[in-house]
Amino acid sequence: MLKELFESSFYITFPPVTHTIINLIEQIHTGAFSLLDIKACNGCKFACSSDAASREQLRITSDQEVYIINIDQVVSHIKDTVGETCDYMLDTNASTILVEMTCSTADNVLDKRPKARRQLRNTLALLFANDNIKQHINKKSTNYVVFSWKETFSSTVLRDNVEHMMRGMLEMADEVYSPNNESSFDFDFKFKEIRYPHVLSM
Repeated sequence: MLKELFESSFYITFPPVTHTIINLIEQIHTGAFSLLDIKACNGCKFACSSDAASREQLRITSDQEVYIINIDQVVSHIKDTVGETCDYMLDTNASTILVEMTCSTADNVLDKRPKARRQLRNTLALLFANDNIKQHINKKSTNYVVFSWKETFSSTVLRDNVEHMMRGMLEMADEVYSPNNESSFDFDFKFKEIRYPHVLSM
């Protein structure tokens, strides 16, 4: 579904590199599954990078089919640069969800959250610049942008006083954090944060 939508429409709005054959890869899942940012994992120095079973970054569950496309792959065919984009677009009959995910130490996630919001916002602007994709999204009943993150080391490890202070700030934020919390975002989307191992329900 997303594969056909993007291949037939997106590259009219954003012309591809000359002599490019566009063949996007689409995943389809039902039930419980997980996603990871392959590009980030390939350059990661942490132990989980050598263990494929532990590399999941976002757990998802759905009782209907979820169509998934990698946004990096979509924009890699565009002739001109379009700025930073999010990782994935997920689509069901009821909703469209854009996902930006990261693995991060607790002290770095505070810097990564604003960047993730910018990437999600820029991706939405690109999608809404195309009338067919805009219409497709606007037919959904509820749409979300999701920032997901997975801590890259044990919560018992505190390397220095600065990190200890940052962890205290995160713990205060955790008092109001819930995977069910949502807030308004651009383009009539809702914003959610999902922290591993919490599950994104679609």
